[in-house]
Amino acid sequence: MSALRPSKFSDIFWRGLYGVDYGDARYVVEVDFFGIKERVRLYRDDRLVEEGSSPVSFDIGDATIEAAMALNGMKTARLIPHGQRPRPLAPLPGTAEDRRLSFGRKHPVASMLLAAAAWIVLAIALVTQIPNLLNSIGYLTGWSMPTVGFPEWLNAFLGIAGILAGLDRGLRMKHNPLLDD
Repeated sequence: MSALRPSKFSDIFWRGLYGVDYGDARYVVEVDFFGIKERVRLYRDDRLVEEGSSPVSFDIGDATIEAAMALNGMKTARLIPHGQRPRPLAPLPGTAEDRRLSFGRKHPVASMLLAAAAWIVLAIALVTQIPNLLNSIGYLTGWSMPTVGFPEWLNAFLGIAGILAGLDRGLRMKHNPLLDD
């Protein structure tokens, strides 16, 4: 069995680590956000015990750990003790998710404004950019649909802002099927 590699600063760009203490053990879920196969690894006391593809459920005796990846981060990472309410797994120190949560604790108003802006940007990007994307695909077949006539620079800005807004929602582990898939 392989050991859980400690988190490094460069990992914040591609690796997620979520942990929970349960029973007599420490469980950690590790994901590689850029892995094509969307592999999810489960560690118990820093030793790999199981691996699967997202979405995945790991049976750990009298509980289950569920993990599912989204386009930008995690849809879910939680512990479900049989017959009890689910508990979210916490991002481990040093991860990008932990840094975003720490920012939210230190600067709650700024965090709330950033979260609201992310939601608004994603909603606008969804309404305005999806038709552009479909037209790009339809260009090959001759099919098209009406789009909002924004200048190219504004379309590019909305596309980039949408990616950053999705990243913020992913770091806060917020998931909405309409906005985040």
